[in-house]
Amino acid sequence: MRILVLNPYGGTEFRGRENLDRIKRPDTQYDMENIAHAYPLMNNQWLYFRYMCADATLDRVIRAEKEGYDAVFISCNLDIGLYEARSLVNIPVTATLESAALVAYTMGTKFSLLSVDDQNAKIQKMMLEQYGLAGKWASHRPVWIDANDLYPDKTSEDRVYEKAVEVARKCVAEDGAEVLIPGCTLIGSVLTHRVKDPMKELGAPVVDGMVTGFKMAEMMADICKLTSTPPASRVGFFQFPPKKDFETLRKFLKKPV
Repeated sequence: MRILVLNPYGGTEFRGRENLDRIKRPDTQYDMENIAHAYPLMNNQWLYFRYMCADATLDRVIRAEKEGYDAVFISCNLDIGLYEARSLVNIPVTATLESAALVAYTMGTKFSLLSVDDQNAKIQKMMLEQYGLAGKWASHRPVWIDANDLYPDKTSEDRVYEKAVEVARKCVAEDGAEVLIPGCTLIGSVLTHRVKDPMKELGAPVVDGMVTGFKMAEMMADICKLTSTPPASRVGFFQFPPKKDFETLRKFLKKPV
């Protein structure tokens, strides 16, 4: 099993490899990359930035299929290019927020999002509505640490942890959340590493989208290999674009077909 873990921005989760190494299958190999060659910022939390990350992300997903990867996991809570990627390649593509929400849906009647700020949370709620997964939304509460500042050279891990715990407890006590989803992989990486007993420390379980997205990629790759199930239905929404038009566009953009 080979999985590409793709950070669709110019940085990488500082606890990412450590946390994935703990939960991956023994027979799974993965590479972790970002798109720093095409996007210089360490965050993508604004609408325009999110848009500008998509092209390089999709190019890397297309290339990953050609390189023989069994799946791609887009490791970012904004799920950059997720739907577009599924309509371009014949390997499974998973992402953070969708995977976390799918799992949270099975674990409780209401979930809350620990977001970096209010605007970013509204984007993610919009995405959950598109996914059809907003029905169990309880609330979002910001930690008010900019995504650029979640890296340990800007903000100590202790500070990120303390703010996340404070916000998580309010989601449970005041909003009725039964499940908690970190709204940024950088927050999720810290909580996965630091919180040993979520029920005791926070009052509810935490679904780290980086963990669930990676395990979802493993599972989907297995399903595709062991059954006749495709990675996505080609009836309707995830149809491949017309081959001729796709090739014309790629050539016009001077990109590999």
